[in-house]
Amino acid sequence: MSQSLYEPSVFWLDPFAHAAAVTSFHSHFSIPRGPADRSLLGGILLAFANLPYENLSKIIKHHEFEEPLSKISLPGEVFEGYLESGLGGTCFALTFFLQAILASNGFSCYPVMADMRQGPNTHCGLIVHLDGRKLLADPGYLLNEPLPVSPGQTIDVQTAHSKIRLEYEPDSGAFHLYTQLAGVLKWRYCFRDSPVTAGRFLELWISSFESSGMHGLCLIRSEKGRMVYVHKTHMRESTLNGKKNWNIRRDLHSRIFEMFGIRPAYTERALAALASNLERERESGLWVPGGRIETGPAV
Repeated sequence: MSQSLYEPSVFWLDPFAHAAAVTSFHSHFSIPRGPADRSLLGGILLAFANLPYENLSKIIKHHEFEEPLSKISLPGEVFEGYLESGLGGTCFALTFFLQAILASNGFSCYPVMADMRQGPNTHCGLIVHLDGRKLLADPGYLLNEPLPVSPGQTIDVQTAHSKIRLEYEPDSGAFHLYTQLAGVLKWRYCFRDSPVTAGRFLELWISSFESSGMHGLCLIRSEKGRMVYVHKTHMRESTLNGKKNWNIRRDLHSRIFEMFGIRPAYTERALAALASNLERERESGLWVPGGRIETGPAV
């Protein structure tokens, strides 16, 4: 197997090198240290779900930095952004931060890559070993409880805003995750229980800055029995009873502030960065306007 381009930089992704951010997380959410059991795991995941999925911070960093390693947001930066501005991150930043938290608490876990509609290796999550079982923890999808990962077994879980199904496909060895809203089952992604190395994870994280998910603002948060999803100028609220959709073109900044606590000035900064990034891609031939964009874990 050839060495990843970023294998020499794996020290960036040492989950034990971010103790200050982990301590700050425990302190802010009043999570006591204790044995690495199901109770502690559940408490951590429930608290971590407060960090939204958002790509505004990623779009801005892609605009402001040229050096690839300078673009990624490590746990300290992620949590500082949450505390100060209500920010979070996309699946890579959230997954690695959660890995750092769980590893520091004695949990055995590793990242896995997932395929979505927009392509292979475009999503990620964590496999956690606990009591002889494997569990899926997916902060990028805002799952606030772990899902059992078991070949030959279909798992159905009801969250506050949707039903989740995890189904194993023997022929491919892949696990497929579906959501069900108002009786409609929808495929979201699939993954294999194959640990990804730190170098490969970093390589895919850096390549994600050139993905279609960076072609429009995307924010998601889960609260009070609902999931709020903003993509470009559209907003959706999902509950167990169904969905509601709004066009928020005229009040985009105020709606994002209302739902996520992100100040209008920051949203405007992200929009300016987005326009510059798209122009750069257009000039280089990497982006053709008018194509269908599939982005974010809740499209």
